[in-house]
Amino acid sequence: MSTSYFEKNPVVFYNHGTSSLPIGKGKDLRYEPDGSITLDIDFDQEDEQALAVQKKAERGFLNACSVGIDVLETSADEAVLIAGQTRPTVTRCELLELSICGIPGNRNALRLNGIQTENIEHILPQINQQEKVKLNMKPAFDSFDLPETAAEENILEQLAALEESDPDTTDPILARLDAIDKKIAELSATKSAKIASKEPRLSDLMKDLRKQVAPKQEMTWEKLQKLSDAEFETYRIEHPENYNRLFYGHYGFEPRY
Repeated sequence: MSTSYFEKNPVVFYNHGTSSLPIGKGKDLRYEPDGSITLDIDFDQEDEQALAVQKKAERGFLNACSVGIDVLETSADEAVLIAGQTRPTVTRCELLELSICGIPGNRNALRLNGIQTENIEHILPQINQQEKVKLNMKPAFDSFDLPETAAEENILEQLAALEESDPDTTDPILARLDAIDKKIAELSATKSAKIASKEPRLSDLMKDLRKQVAPKQEMTWEKLQKLSDAEFETYRIEHPENYNRLFYGHYGFEPRY
């Protein structure tokens, strides 16, 4: 857990009420020999709620705290999983805020990226969930006005026409092309004739098309955060230098994979 962001802005809330004013601030943050992180809390003496929380903590009526974190890396490797674990392990994160809580670990006690845990699927999807999801190709084929039974040649013809179009109109369909290429790979695997075909693969044409499509505007970290998970991952893979630069500018250290 990185604490560099928190140490610049060590806010403390009650029950993760980040939309309200903080009740105090953290101080004297320490990395203990056992790997834990501890700190003291300076409660706001001019805030009624802060004083009430402080008094209940001192009298033993509030005994727990919880962290708000930004997930940076996760892993489903067996080496970092425990028996019965259904979601990947967070291997790197950034501490954003600390909260005094009545019940730690309830569905509103842990916040990831500012998202409540009822929406945790966006960040920590169920392990092997992808195996349960079937690829829905209908929207992709509909975009080319083709039936789901269309042959590869039909798709290549449509793509060739797309290459002649204005590059500014191609971005919305590039994501669908990835899905179509997967479908073609499935079709090719079942037809030896397709494997031996000398026709260019859709993935090769897509690479050429992407080279011709210039970015519309400079990407920023804020814009990246607004992308869907799939779009975010695609940008990270296809533009590693820009992603690393934006990551460093936001967090102050290089991403590690």
